[in-house]
Amino acid sequence: MNNAARKLAIVAPVLVPSKPARKTRNFQPPVPPAPTRREALEAMTAADVSVVDQVWLATRRDNLAATIGGFLLGGFVPLATFAQAHFLKDQLTSDLRGLLVLGGLIFSCYTVVAWGRKAFGSLWKALGFVALVEGSMTFSRVEWVAYAALAFLIVINGVATGVTLALSRWRSER
Repeated sequence: MNNAARKLAIVAPVLVPSKPARKTRNFQPPVPPAPTRREALEAMTAADVSVVDQVWLATRRDNLAATIGGFLLGGFVPLATFAQAHFLKDQLTSDLRGLLVLGGLIFSCYTVVAWGRKAFGSLWKALGFVALVEGSMTFSRVEWVAYAALAFLIVINGVATGVTLALSRWRSER
């Protein structure tokens, strides 16, 4: 064997074909199916559900009764607050009317802060939004601004209350 052959033998060892590798299956445990959107939402409370999912839940056909109930219960509060602040000035004493308006603002404030925090991603922005919308509805003398704020508050409180009713109904059906 000459030098070139020796170097080749060192560099390139002889490959001897071996038996073909036995084919084995990779065993993987079965993956459970992903939960449906409804199943995922059932596990949440209304405070955990995003704004978009709340609107989705409220507009589902099988949640119609819950949404109507939510608008009646949650949407009435901003409407009554608006009426107390704008139309019933002379019919009630100012102290009682002030307490009614304050009660309505407190009721609505919690829900609107929660929605604002989810929508804007910031507590400070949510608080600013609440102050602007609730204040515009209550104190604005520009009619269209007050009515627009009232519409926002009725929708936000109505949808949020409707979703709470729908989720509690889903849980009771289990």
